[in-house]
Amino acid sequence: MTAAPRQSLIGVSLPRVEDERFVTGRGLYVADLRIEGAVHAAFVRSPIAHGHIRALNLEAARMAPGVIAAFSGRDLVAGGVLPLPCVRATDSADGTPFWAPVRHAIAVDAVRHGGEAVALIIAESELAAIEAVDLVEADYEELPATIDARQSGERAFDWEKGDRERTEAAFRQAARIVEIEAVNNRVLISPLEPRGAVAAYDAASGQYTLWAPSQGVHLIRRLVAPTLGIELERLRVVTNDVGGSFGAKLVSMPEQTALLFAARVLGRPVRWIASRSENQLTDIAGRDHVMKAQLALDGDARILGLKVETFANLGAYASAIGPSSPTVGFAATMCGPYDFQAVHLTVRARYTNTAPTDAYRGSGKPESIYLLERLVERAARETGLDPIEFRRRNLIPAAKMPYRAANGYVYDSADFSAVMDKALELAGWEDFPARRSVSESRGRRRGRGLGLYLHTTGVTSQEVSRVRLDSAGLVVVETGLQSSGQGHETSLAQLTAERLGIALNEVRIEQGDSTRAETGGPTAGSSSLQVGGITILRATEAMLDKARHRAADHLEALVEDVVYEAGHFRIAGTDRRIHLFTLAKELATRGEDGCAGEAALEGNILTIPNGAYVCEVEVDPATGAVAIDRFVGVDDVGRRLNPQLVEGQVHGGMAQGIGQALHEYVRYDPQTGQMLSGTLMDYCLPRADDLPMFTLDAADLPTGNNMLGMKGAGEIGCIGAPAAVINALADAIGHDRIDMPATPERVWRALNNLPEFQP
Repeated sequence: MTAAPRQSLIGVSLPRVEDERFVTGRGLYVADLRIEGAVHAAFVRSPIAHGHIRALNLEAARMAPGVIAAFSGRDLVAGGVLPLPCVRATDSADGTPFWAPVRHAIAVDAVRHGGEAVALIIAESELAAIEAVDLVEADYEELPATIDARQSGERAFDWEKGDRERTEAAFRQAARIVEIEAVNNRVLISPLEPRGAVAAYDAASGQYTLWAPSQGVHLIRRLVAPTLGIELERLRVVTNDVGGSFGAKLVSMPEQTALLFAARVLGRPVRWIASRSENQLTDIAGRDHVMKAQLALDGDARILGLKVETFANLGAYASAIGPSSPTVGFAATMCGPYDFQAVHLTVRARYTNTAPTDAYRGSGKPESIYLLERLVERAARETGLDPIEFRRRNLIPAAKMPYRAANGYVYDSADFSAVMDKALELAGWEDFPARRSVSESRGRRRGRGLGLYLHTTGVTSQEVSRVRLDSAGLVVVETGLQSSGQGHETSLAQLTAERLGIALNEVRIEQGDSTRAETGGPTAGSSSLQVGGITILRATEAMLDKARHRAADHLEALVEDVVYEAGHFRIAGTDRRIHLFTLAKELATRGEDGCAGEAALEGNILTIPNGAYVCEVEVDPATGAVAIDRFVGVDDVGRRLNPQLVEGQVHGGMAQGIGQALHEYVRYDPQTGQMLSGTLMDYCLPRADDLPMFTLDAADLPTGNNMLGMKGAGEIGCIGAPAAVINALADAIGHDRIDMPATPERVWRALNNLPEFQP
């Protein structure tokens, strides 16, 4: 009797294996760690945004009950602590070297943003440390604060991308030039789990250990070790469960270095968990661009060229990879899905007295796609064309794939028109007038908007994956990637189990420890499968090759006669076989090493996921309140490993994009630089009742750039959503002179042609 063929695990929405641990309260987050002998830290933070530290007196705090020590920035410098690095330093187009203010783990002579740490208190209890903060006496000479990059005199760089001469030539030939100015508002990343860390030091070995939530332990180690003046091998970084990141925990933060210093000096583990207000004040922020763009059109409303100028607010300091978001990240998707061959981008990056900015979900791509889609919508209005017709004339035809865009990126597989058409049909685009009439009968204004997007995924990585047999009947996968909610314990196990023909529960994913995988990660840029998945599969093949030799010895056969299928090694043409785990157990019984395979990242990891989002909104003209009535998304992410995981990622990204479009805005007082949105009472995150039921569909074309045919999906929702929402709102109010976030007050003022209120 022939056995039924095994069902493929690819394309199956298997339940997440990690969820049982989470929903039963067995997750292990940094706040759950209980390290024996640990003491508690609290940071003294600057009440001003900019100024000199004239005096700092820690004596009263040091004498407080339960306090063990108090450290200033000068104490850290005297102890050999070095400034935090920026590893994406970017020079100006004219050759002027990149410039950045020195960023200490704790401020030494000056503070540059509200909430910057000026001292560190260590106590036996968290309460004692927090109470001692109020006993620190600090005297500041307050200096003028700048919060707008356009008004800053502190230049990081003026960067350019594209062909200036070709773009200028395109504009000279233009029959029409369309331009727009837009603001991509500063937003807080706001993961559910706040930042935190536990630091320890072993004096006997000189070894440091840092437990911290991250998107990859190896990047954190590469950033933190230099601040301690030590080799990478002397710092172990451990990440357990992570309650969301979206970029907030991607790079190192000053507190990590300060805690490790304190652990070394005191000889005891030091624990710190940020409060929500500390997160609001000091977390890296996202976006914060002021943008101007011009589109050159010929007489048939076809795009000839694009010019963009952006002012990017880096905040008070150059965060580790902060300069990359407004430059290479922004430029990567600047051409979008449109067929033109001349583009030039200028980015003017400036420092202000605000918290630093860095990569936030999408890292530059949501900013450029938002600008481009707003500009395309305006071009349609000014040429008198329907917005669908304007796009149809300018979209890259599928027949042109592979296509080299004007920014140098090669799109290997896409059918932008088919994706758009599917979204329009699913959204009932042609039936919109009837729905608008119903809204008008109720005194509401209704609008519809389209947003097309593409993403350029693939982050350069030093990923090295290891796959080994465990005698307990498991295949153990060691990866430098790190899940912060994506479901890696399911997806990577699914991929491995499929290749080996074994059950999902026979694969264990190990991540989050710099002593396991040699190097790798981080999880970033919607690249987990292209980076980690492909590398894991190659490591699996290496493991199988070694195991095949051991199996041949056991079966007393030639290696070339041994085949592997469905968990067994078998002599071809016979029924003589041995199971993978039986082989591993026999090897262990004889005291021999189990079989392991290792592989480093190779090949092209670029993919071009893309899609079309359609949004419909209703506006109450009396109050300016906006309700999203429907939101339809059609995405091309290539071959889908686990469709349910893809949809979860898209839903979350759409929610963040809608939040930026309608709700979220970091506000600072323009005179003092004080944050005005320092709590969740003042900073509006989208709630469940702010979001519609999303309608999603797929129009997937596999990529040829990797063996899986899969494209990145983690960031696409927040790349495509903002423009769709604001284009719908512009349609409802009758003009597009409105910026994000489109709060009820802003919408009401736009409806009544009133200027925006200036505090």
